Amino acid sequence: MTKSIANVVNSAEINTLESQGKALHNAWKRIVRAEKKQITDFDLPLGNLLVELSLEAGGNIKKERLQECNIHNIPKQRRSDAKQLAELWDNLTDYFPRFSSTSAMLKAYKADNKAPVEPKAKSTEGEKSDVGQTEKPIASKPMQADDVAVAVLEMLEANNISLDDFNKSFEAISAILQDEDTDKQKQSYKPKGWKVAVQTNKQAVA
Repeated sequence: MTKSIANVVNSAEINTLESQGKALHNAWKRIVRAEKKQITDFDLPLGNLLVELSLEAGGNIKKERLQECNIHNIPKQRRSDAKQLAELWDNLTDYFPRFSSTSAMLKAYKADNKAPVEPKAKSTEGEKSDVGQTEKPIASKPMQADDVAVAVLEMLEANNISLDDFNKSFEAISAILQDEDTDKQKQSYKPKGWKVAVQTNKQAVA
C-alpha cells in the first residue's frame, strides 16, 4: 500500500468515527431534552396534582383516590419525587438548567440546604469535676431590716393575713420570748464569790 493510499484510508476511518461520535452527541442532546421535558411536562404536573389531592385528603392520599385519578400505577418513589418537586419548585429555578432528572435535582438541592450538624457534647464521664475547687463561694449579702419588712409584707399578702393580726401575734410571741430570756438569765446568773461560799459551807458541814 502506497503512502497516499494509507492516508486516504486513515482519513476515511477518522471521519467515520467522528461521524459516529457526532451522531451519538446529537442523540444524547435529544435524550437530555426529552428528560428535561419529563420534569416540566410530567413530573411537575403530577406533583401539582398530588399536592391538590393531599390538601383534599387533609394528609395522606388513600389508594382508592389514586385509583380514581388513574395514577396508582405510577411508582411510589416517582410520585414522591414529583410531589416534592411541586412543593419546592420556586426554590429549584437555579437547579433546573443543570439537571435532567427530578430525583438528582432534589438530591442536590437537599445536600446544599442540609442543616448543619450540631457538634456532639464532650463526654465528662469518668472525669473529675473541678467545680468549686478553685472558686471561693460567694457569701450572700445579709438582709437589712427593710428587706425583712418587705419580705414579711409579701408573705402576709400571699397568705391573706392582715397586718393587725400579724402585729398581735408578733407582740404575743415577743412577750413569750422575752420571758424565756429572763428566766435563762436568772438561771445562769451567779453572784460574785459564789464558789468561795459553797466551799466554806462544805467545810463547815464536814
